[in-house]
Amino acid sequence: MRGISEPVVFHCDADAFFAACHIAEDPSLASVPMVVAGDPAERHGIVLTASYPARQYGVRTAMPLQAARRLCPALVVVRPAPDLYRARSRQMRAALPQFSPLVEPLSIDEAWLDMTGGWHLWGSDPVAAAAALQAAVRDACGITVSVGVSANKMLAKQVSDWSKPAGITVLWPEEVPERLWPRPVAELYGVGPHGAERLHTAGVDTIGQLASLDDERLGRWLGASGPRLRSRARGHDSAPVVRPSAGDARSVGAETTLPRDLSAAAEARPVLLALADHVASRLRASGFRGRTVTLKYKTRRFVSHTHQMQLAAATCYTDDVYQAAIQLFLSRPDPSPVRLLGITVSGFAVSRQAQLDFGEEGGGDQREAARAAAVDRIRQRFGAHAIGRARLLAEAPALGGSSFERDESGEEVTGRSTPKT
Repeated sequence: MRGISEPVVFHCDADAFFAACHIAEDPSLASVPMVVAGDPAERHGIVLTASYPARQYGVRTAMPLQAARRLCPALVVVRPAPDLYRARSRQMRAALPQFSPLVEPLSIDEAWLDMTGGWHLWGSDPVAAAAALQAAVRDACGITVSVGVSANKMLAKQVSDWSKPAGITVLWPEEVPERLWPRPVAELYGVGPHGAERLHTAGVDTIGQLASLDDERLGRWLGASGPRLRSRARGHDSAPVVRPSAGDARSVGAETTLPRDLSAAAEARPVLLALADHVASRLRASGFRGRTVTLKYKTRRFVSHTHQMQLAAATCYTDDVYQAAIQLFLSRPDPSPVRLLGITVSGFAVSRQAQLDFGEEGGGDQREAARAAAVDRIRQRFGAHAIGRARLLAEAPALGGSSFERDESGEEVTGRSTPKT
């Protein structure tokens, strides 16, 4: 029995989120093998999310779409719908504060809740509260979530996917040696593929073996991240659940994988304009201006680069962000063709008005401010794609499905067309 005053943290994680959003819109998809993926005519079409019926055929996230169709010829392919995902995410998050005043989003479909002292309102143990949370989310947005329950954030996230879909898994710190340590080291939250490969090469195959490493071997095999990962392997985590505020965001960005490699500025301009417009719109919606513009690009050999520049004044306008991005693209040290482009704005100042600041310095005169405010009002009323720049209609490739994630420090990182489970 867990004492009322003892720490209890939930990690709420949607099940096959992108697929679940489409199923909530069209319940007939629930029983068929379905994936959310890009255009099969595009060489970069990959599975972003596979429904659970599709997974029974071996279809998995990040699998090329052609390979998925070979496994399941009857596969139903649904194109990404970013606006739908954002809407369902808002509905899901709106259901969470009734369970705890401390809710910390982790990504578009994940969040931590500090349930210390509150879980008992739903029953005799935290599992009853987790079941009530699942029911509330299902009623709010029509999707199922799995819940990890523990005494800290790391362990709660570690176990939230142990019994998907719609599962509830409890792991208290005293159970770590028996239940966590025998599991493969690659399953530890924070151990990426490269880290797992290094550990396997060194003979470290389980989480328990990582937990027992001494400082010398830890530094040799994992470098500066070693102590943090060993602490996680031991079930330790002192980070509190923090409710984010507007000032917590450190950057706003977006990126897209291109349907074909490009190197010429003429080809890059419409892509960068579309990204700049997306980022600037999000800046204004958050009430931020930024002075640092960062360009990210990935070459055809999958080598990523970032370059940044400081603006003379903070901005939240498309043209300022776009012009900086173009300069960075033209001056990039590696002129190889690129397969991915991204823009991030950071170095924030908070605007006195979230949508419009007449007469202030920083990225745009009154006409630019008025034009941006008009665009924002139209998009707020009729949707993100209700108005755009005419040159993008013919030139810019689709940005694909975006998911906006937060890293552990609370920094908002770029929206990306990467897989989401």
